[in-house]
Amino acid sequence: MSVTKEKTFIFKQPICEEIFTRKYMLHGEESPEEVFHGVAEEIAKPEELRDEYGEKFYNEIVSGRFIPAGRILANARPYSPMKNYNNCFTIDVEDSLESIYNSLTEDAVISKMGGGVGFDISKLRPKGDKLSRGGESSGVISFLRIFDQSAKTIMTGGQRRSAHIALLDISHPEIEEFITVKQGDSNKELTQFNISVKVTDEFIQAVEEDGDFNLHFGGKVYKTVKARDLYNKLAKNAYFHNEPGIFNSDIVQRYNNGYWAFQMDRVNPCGELVMPSYSLCCLAAMNLSAFVENPFSKDARFDFEGFSESVGLGIRFLDNVLDVTEYPLEKIKTFSKQWRRIGLGFTALGTAMSMLRIKYGAEESIQFASEMSRTLRDASYRASAALAAEKGAFPAFNKEKLLNAAFIKTLPEDIRQDIAEHGLRNIQMNTVAPTGTISLSVGQNCSSGIEPAFALQYERNIRVGRGDDVKTETVYDAAWLAWKELTGEDKAPPWMLTTADIDPYASIDLQAAIQENIDHSISKTLNLPPGTTFEQYKELFHYAYRKGLKGFTTFNPEGSMKGILEYSDKPKDATISRVAAPERPTELPCDIHRVTVKGKKYIIITGHLNGSLYEVFWIDVPDHDDVYINGFTGGIVRKIKKGRYDLILGTKNPRILLENFTKLYDSPNASLARLLSMSLRHGTPLQYIVDQLQKDTQFTDFERTISRVLKNYIRDGEEVIAGQKRCPDCETGLVFRDGCATCPACGWSKCK
Repeated sequence: MSVTKEKTFIFKQPICEEIFTRKYMLHGEESPEEVFHGVAEEIAKPEELRDEYGEKFYNEIVSGRFIPAGRILANARPYSPMKNYNNCFTIDVEDSLESIYNSLTEDAVISKMGGGVGFDISKLRPKGDKLSRGGESSGVISFLRIFDQSAKTIMTGGQRRSAHIALLDISHPEIEEFITVKQGDSNKELTQFNISVKVTDEFIQAVEEDGDFNLHFGGKVYKTVKARDLYNKLAKNAYFHNEPGIFNSDIVQRYNNGYWAFQMDRVNPCGELVMPSYSLCCLAAMNLSAFVENPFSKDARFDFEGFSESVGLGIRFLDNVLDVTEYPLEKIKTFSKQWRRIGLGFTALGTAMSMLRIKYGAEESIQFASEMSRTLRDASYRASAALAAEKGAFPAFNKEKLLNAAFIKTLPEDIRQDIAEHGLRNIQMNTVAPTGTISLSVGQNCSSGIEPAFALQYERNIRVGRGDDVKTETVYDAAWLAWKELTGEDKAPPWMLTTADIDPYASIDLQAAIQENIDHSISKTLNLPPGTTFEQYKELFHYAYRKGLKGFTTFNPEGSMKGILEYSDKPKDATISRVAAPERPTELPCDIHRVTVKGKKYIIITGHLNGSLYEVFWIDVPDHDDVYINGFTGGIVRKIKKGRYDLILGTKNPRILLENFTKLYDSPNASLARLLSMSLRHGTPLQYIVDQLQKDTQFTDFERTISRVLKNYIRDGEEVIAGQKRCPDCETGLVFRDGCATCPACGWSKCK
């Protein structure tokens, strides 16, 4: 294929060219056209009509309609020394020391080639379990730390450290420690890993029914927990620390085209491909904005016919990648050639919607997303069936079983007939990846993947020369820049929305509409609106499951982990977001703490709403009243009216112990407790409150005592379930205040 010097690809912003040059012009190329020619020539090698398809591939790329993934753009050249053209891989980790270290070696080999790695650690026995040759297992978290340290050491392709993701089943005995192991910037744990929990239908049903749930391994039940308590712990860590994510394993498996041969029980680090072990991510994206005709006008339309044609070439391109790439492991090569899994998706959905005058999240946007993704699906499966007729079906093809797969049954009848007659070239083929760098560079800073635009514009500082001098450059969202150039206006039209404008439920609805037509999964992070309460978050958490999402990941801007991107259009005098407090029920369960300060007795009452601290009362109780409380560690605080509360004790014969106690025992310290209660019910994280109490150099008895009580509800920066306290023996583990309790740290046990 001849290489032309004609300049046909023009970068519209300096940042786009800068990123492209740094990331993809790695082999002496002088222009993006040279890069695209090299890619097209390399990927066309398996074709009999090599030059013809090389030109077709080149035209699709240079036009901006089709964007290969990063490893292809960086490495795919006839003359490239690095022949890995796939972004990510999955491996297996079995429950033996030999297997674990073999997997560690496999992980290192993949990382060195420039690939991310995903695996499931559910097969590893829990911490403390007896080993066959004596001793005890150190548990899944300890081995995960070994993989994390390895990932920190190895540079992928000499450029960056490898991305990783680990999954653990919700029923694993070590799941509670796994859920809380990562706490964002507050503990910097497992920094090279994303973590996700494999949630099952059984678990969700137990949550809905408020039932018990067994944590088990190898046929043995290690612990029985309340499903809702475990659900709250999972949701709470995700809310405060943005991890773990959710992998809805039963939903994934229901739509597994290869259900008869393997489980799709793991994902790549960004979560867009659900796969079995020893699979790979062979990725590319269609740039949806390139198919919008007459953008921004009332005659704007999406070219579905042209889109279908380009999708067909995209499927052919990715299928060829499997035949020209090098594989890091022989097991990955064998499995990939047997099933020929690929992942063609899209980017610039938000940009395309702005050009079509459609509000992201509105009903019209959901209808468009559904039609577009259905077109992607049908064009992909038609192309794969045609390739099967031309080149042969994937070697593991089983017509009867494939046609019985749930996802295949959703295809139009003519496609099912083509599959029955010719087979299918690829077992699964559609996904929605995050496409960050390729969207910023080749996509001209279009919106990434399924996401809306994050911001219409932002400022970045660029160092000038070798000194400390910098210049400021404005970076524009692709649709916003096109609108400004077309109209000369500095005000965005009402349909041009950014992440902060999107209702989270509408965002989930749109993702669900697309997921119906995607045989893999979708990489999407739901950015929570500022001020989202934990109770609101838990409902979103559950809503995503009910809508059939295969995965669910969120980012809370008020959590413990700083975001990569921040809004640049906030005015300097921006107001603080105000969080509405959840309404207080008439009765709230409470814990009762008896404390002594300088020989004087006090009572601290902590009220709880759905397991979270909601209010605090400080009571200076006379000695004769304290006798009545003796023996009770919990009760109920009943609100009679505004400003009046009664304390109720006992379950069989409940009685009012203290009437109107906030008025009867009012004091300056009680007023300070009311301020703490206001902070708690308006969503201030408990750790922040304790930190503030301990900052004052004039540390009062009240501050010292109340902070000590509140710390009972914190474990490594995370609020713990109400009704727990520190173990009285080791003062480390958490045990329940009432009933039978066993300390997980030291084994102390006692029934009250």
